[in-house]
Amino acid sequence: MNENNKNNKKTAKKVLWIIVLLISIAAFVVASYYLIDYFFFQQDDGMSREQSTTEATQETSTEAPNEAETQRFPYKTASLPENDFVDFDELKDVNSDIYAWIYIPNTDVDYPVAQSPSGTSDSFYLTHNIYKNYQFSGTIYSEKKNSLDFTDPVTVLYGHNMLNGTMFASLHKFNDKDFFDKNNTIFVFTEDTIFTYLIYSAYQYDDRHLLNSFDMEESTSFREFLDTTLLERPYYCNVRKDMKLSTEDRILTLSTCMNGGGNVRYLVQGVLVDEQPAKR
Repeated sequence: MNENNKNNKKTAKKVLWIIVLLISIAAFVVASYYLIDYFFFQQDDGMSREQSTTEATQETSTEAPNEAETQRFPYKTASLPENDFVDFDELKDVNSDIYAWIYIPNTDVDYPVAQSPSGTSDSFYLTHNIYKNYQFSGTIYSEKKNSLDFTDPVTVLYGHNMLNGTMFASLHKFNDKDFFDKNNTIFVFTEDTIFTYLIYSAYQYDDRHLLNSFDMEESTSFREFLDTTLLERPYYCNVRKDMKLSTEDRILTLSTCMNGGGNVRYLVQGVLVDEQPAKR
């Protein structure tokens, strides 16, 4: 009996070790999948804008679209080629949550923008592509605190800082002073309007929720926020000189992560300088 008990114990230990080994292997496979997804998976949304490849998309210092804004802000923004437009009928066929498209010349930012509908989580598109399938790189998105027509005092768009350079990773180019000086334009397309924003600041910030931390509808709080965006910080910061923002301005904030920093964000901010009817 003693010998049988010993054999049974040995057998039980072997079975236990086999189970532990199998669980470890499974955990390794799952972890490897997510690591591969995080580091290497390119988002293929199957969508592209009908845009020109002429030098007009490569140059920044073209004529400003709005002369009055040029006088108030001493900087010229880029111009879009004449045939640059977004086919929102095609986009809506793919996903009705898509309501805008963001394009920043000389970066890889050229993506649809979505917002999850009422009754669903604001963070849905943090981990889902435009087809609503799980994908770590997610989709560029806004939260329901923001309207879909970019009329709020501050609109915040979120995107991952993917190591393969996709989504909002190339926003970090604005940390380079030379690049920041030569590139200053964000275009946002909606079904009815093309918005042009002058990029005036790019900097590291903490991870607070901006729309919860500042009451953008209250002038004093909004003024405080605007002043915050103009601060010249010692690290990871570029701010254009002679920018005088008003509480009548509309600000676009692009938010992404910093490499290796879970509690910090990198923000690129632009002020609206022009609105034009969308091309069809």
